[in-house]
Amino acid sequence: MRKEIYNLLKSSIIFFSCSTFAKDPQVVIVYSAEALGNPAYAQVIAGIEHMNSHVQRIESTGDNNNISSILDATHADRVIALGKGIVENIYRTEYRERTLAGLMYFNPAEYSGVGLALDNRVLVEHLARLLPSVKHFFVVQQSHFQTIDYVPNNLKSSAVIEIREGVDSLDTIRVLGRLLDEATSADAIFIPANLPKNILYEVAKVAWDKKIILLSTNLSHLENGALIAAYPDDFALGEQLGRLVSRPSPVYENIKVIKFALNRRVAQHLAIEFDPIVLDSFALKIK
Repeated sequence: MRKEIYNLLKSSIIFFSCSTFAKDPQVVIVYSAEALGNPAYAQVIAGIEHMNSHVQRIESTGDNNNISSILDATHADRVIALGKGIVENIYRTEYRERTLAGLMYFNPAEYSGVGLALDNRVLVEHLARLLPSVKHFFVVQQSHFQTIDYVPNNLKSSAVIEIREGVDSLDTIRVLGRLLDEATSADAIFIPANLPKNILYEVAKVAWDKKIILLSTNLSHLENGALIAAYPDDFALGEQLGRLVSRPSPVYENIKVIKFALNRRVAQHLAIEFDPIVLDSFALKIK
C-alpha cells in the first residue's frame, strides 16, 4: 500500500513539474496608440491572441522612457513589438533578446520576428497558379526597401523570378525604365512599392500600351494600372508571430500567408481570363 502511495505521489510530482515548466509564456504586445486607426493592427493582434492564452496589450503614447519598467511589471516572457518606432525603442532595452518584431520591413540581421517582405518561393508558387502562361516574373525594387525577399530555391518551378534592384529611388526608376523597354507581353513586372505617383502614371501608360502585366506589393497600385497586388494576410501574420513565441529563442521568418487582389478592367484589357476557381481565390476584386 505504501509503495502504491509513493508511486502515485512520485507521478504527481513529475506531472506537476512538467506542467510548471510547460506553462504558456506571458506574452506582451506593444504598439502605438495611434496605430489602432490602421485595421491591420487590430487583425494582427487578434491573430496573436488566437495563438496564445496569456496575452497583455500595452498602448504606447509616445513616452518611451519608462518602457522597461512597464514591461517589468507585466512579467513578460516574450514581447511582440508592432511598428518600426516601437521596435526600435524596445530594442534599446534589456528586453531586446526576447522581442519579436512585426508590421515593418526588416531583415534577419536587424531584428527577430516576421518581416513584411514576401517570400519569393511562396510568391512564385501562387503566381504559377494565378498566371500559368507567364514564365518570367521580374521584381524591381530599391535595395534598401525590399518588399520581396529572394531566397534561393532548389525546387523546380515552371516560372522564374528575377530580381533587379536600384541603389536608391532614382536608380530604381531607371532600372524599371530599361526593363519596360525590353519586356514583352509574355513577361510580368513587380513594380517598386514606393514608386512615386507621377512615375507610376507613366509606367502604367507604357505597360498598358505594350500589354505588359504589372504586379505590385502595394495594394493602392491596383487602382493605378497593376493587374494583381500581393499583400499579407494580417490575421495569419498575427498567428505566425504568435507561434514564434514558443520558440526557445527569437528567429526571423518571412510572411507565410499571402492574399491577392485583382483589377478586372486590366485583366480584360490584357485578354486574361481566369478559371472560376482561380477567380474566387482572389481576396479582393475591383472593376
